[in-house]
Amino acid sequence: MFVIRSLLKTIKRFLTAIPKQSWFFLTIAGLGLAAYFNLHIKIESLFGWSVIPFGLWLVVTLFLLIFNRAQLKAKWRWIFAAFTTSSAISGMLGIFYAPVGWFNSESYGGDIGIFISRAPIEWTRFDVSMLEYSIAWVRVATLLLIGFSVGSPKQAKKTGKLSAHILTSTLTVLKSTISLFYNRFNTWRIERSQAKALQRADQAAYEADQLMQSQTIATKTKTASVKIQTKDSKPIIKGSSAKPDEVIEVNKDDLAKFVERLPEDPATPITIAYPTPSELEAAGSTTAPAPDYSAAQKFPWQLPSTEMLAIAEPGGITKQEIEYTSLKIEESLNQFGIDVSVDQVRQGPTVTMYGLSPGWKGRSEENTGQRVRVDTILNREKDIALALASPNLRFEAPVPGESVVGIEVPNAHPTAVTLHSVMHSAEWSRFKETAALPVPLGLGSGGDPVMADLSRMPHTLVAGSTGSGKSVCMNAIITGLILTKTPLEVRLIMIDPKRVELTPYQGIPHLYHPVIVESDRAVIVLRSLVDEMMGRFRQLENAGVKNIASYNEKISEKMPYLVILVDELADLMLTAAGDVERLLVRLAQLGRATGVHLVIATQRPSVDVVTGLIKANFPSRISFAVMSQIDSRTILDSVGAEKLLGRGDMLYMPIDKPKPSRVQGAFLTDNEIEGIVSKWKDANPPPLPELVVSFEDTSEADESISSSSNGDSLFEQAANMAHSQKTLSVSLLQRRLRIGYPRAARLMDELEDEGIVGAGEPGKPRPVL
Repeated sequence: MFVIRSLLKTIKRFLTAIPKQSWFFLTIAGLGLAAYFNLHIKIESLFGWSVIPFGLWLVVTLFLLIFNRAQLKAKWRWIFAAFTTSSAISGMLGIFYAPVGWFNSESYGGDIGIFISRAPIEWTRFDVSMLEYSIAWVRVATLLLIGFSVGSPKQAKKTGKLSAHILTSTLTVLKSTISLFYNRFNTWRIERSQAKALQRADQAAYEADQLMQSQTIATKTKTASVKIQTKDSKPIIKGSSAKPDEVIEVNKDDLAKFVERLPEDPATPITIAYPTPSELEAAGSTTAPAPDYSAAQKFPWQLPSTEMLAIAEPGGITKQEIEYTSLKIEESLNQFGIDVSVDQVRQGPTVTMYGLSPGWKGRSEENTGQRVRVDTILNREKDIALALASPNLRFEAPVPGESVVGIEVPNAHPTAVTLHSVMHSAEWSRFKETAALPVPLGLGSGGDPVMADLSRMPHTLVAGSTGSGKSVCMNAIITGLILTKTPLEVRLIMIDPKRVELTPYQGIPHLYHPVIVESDRAVIVLRSLVDEMMGRFRQLENAGVKNIASYNEKISEKMPYLVILVDELADLMLTAAGDVERLLVRLAQLGRATGVHLVIATQRPSVDVVTGLIKANFPSRISFAVMSQIDSRTILDSVGAEKLLGRGDMLYMPIDKPKPSRVQGAFLTDNEIEGIVSKWKDANPPPLPELVVSFEDTSEADESISSSSNGDSLFEQAANMAHSQKTLSVSLLQRRLRIGYPRAARLMDELEDEGIVGAGEPGKPRPVL
């Protein structure tokens, strides 16, 4: 009995000596073993392998709750982060399926893991999509992110900023890369479509040239009776003068010109009379028929609404800024003993003009004094610029119609000027009713709308450095015309060697010819325009009137005005200076009476581009910002354009004003142009007459030019060129011999007939034999 009591006391002392923490862990271990042996199936089904992270989290939390509550309160962020991390691990295990029959749950994470990763979406291992997998992983990542943010907010903030910076940089690089590839693809697509269009035009020109050549050969026979047979819907002519097996193909339209009678019996031969050379010569001297607009006159033309134009955002300088600038001007001049007062202020969108009234020097009650000289004010230009901290000052002494000296000071906050600003003004509404060719230019230095009538200008020269706004001005001129005039009133010819400025207008009914982008083609079209102008003179002569305005008043079928726009004169002068200058000058000299008006733009206003003849026949000038005073004098015959601010800031000098005036040009976005062009394309107008382009005159002119420049014949030059090449193309002949496509194609055929070059496929170089 004594031994039992001693043993119990020893056990009691041993148990009392064990720390409370050990009892906690022993209790947890015992409960865990009991749960495993009795409830392991339910635990596997409910938790799966996620029982491990949840169990560890529960043990640590209970330990701190029982033995160290202060530490639990201090480390609550870590406890919460551990719980979200355990939940994320459970959700991750819930994504993966456990082998069938090996585990008591469908997934490694048990029902808890399935709930975290999938609920409320239900999917099985045999019916799951990538989207459902992605959503599950996003939920797991969200739990990890929440745990990291709560557990270590400072580090999470730094990591977030770094991640945002990396993401922004990646998106920027990706956007730039996509934009680069898109622009290159778009450029390639445009160039490819333009190349195909040019190839089709060249092929059509070549076929027309071959047709004219065959007709010229046919005229050697005065009259021939031939029999027509039809094969595969193509007329085939066998004539008495031809060989028995020789077959001549004739175009149906050309055939109809020479058919004298059409027999009722199909077996009866059709008699065709070919014109003699004298008849052909007489036919060439006759006047071409006037364009027929009868179908277009019956069409209900509707002008696009100006409501699609963008409205300018409000801006400008305040009254306090105007008063401060006026005081600065007066004080800076008074410091040098120059008495002036700002008596007039005209606030414009880009600049504000301050009108200075010269004061009196030495004036008193007994002495009238002497008026301050205007030159003394102009000599202090740099001092005023220093006081105003603005180097781009422009003086106007005196202001036309005013007894003040004008100083134009750039505004600190310019006001945007759009086409809507001009075309929705009362002045424009009155102006467009009386003007034959109304054009909105912009707002003047006083904020008043500035318009122009191309029919009175009558030809305009536009110049300015790159990015100064001349192409936008050309777009404003075109848009102003097509918003106010129908194709019955004005037709347009656009020459755009840069291929990007005027080509968006391709397809509008106002075009008298598709937009020209090739210099060689431009010369052909200009020569055809001269023929068109002379034909209009014959119409005026037959009607007994002097100009187009009188003709339209007298004749019911109106003659439309013809506006020729050239976006880059320097490129044309570089390739064919002599022809371009001669044709432009002739059109400018004679075109006003027939309603032909030119608007020419260039970014290189040097004397070799803007020659004396061109300047003399283009009295109206628009100058944007240029690089030097020399360029300004070339355009305006005066300085001032070198001080313009760019971005549409211009000096406008029409034919009826001796001095240029400051204008802020109207801005036009690409979306506005596309909208207006789409309106005209969607109108589905009837077919309109187009410019008749003469290729025969062009080839003859090219031959004469080439022959005069070199004594050798073109064929000999082409043959010599072929001997130094392995392959020869029509385009190479055009460049080297400076001839047009029809003549180069004929030379290639002659070289093939002589056995110098072999046969080739269309559009590919031919091998030299």
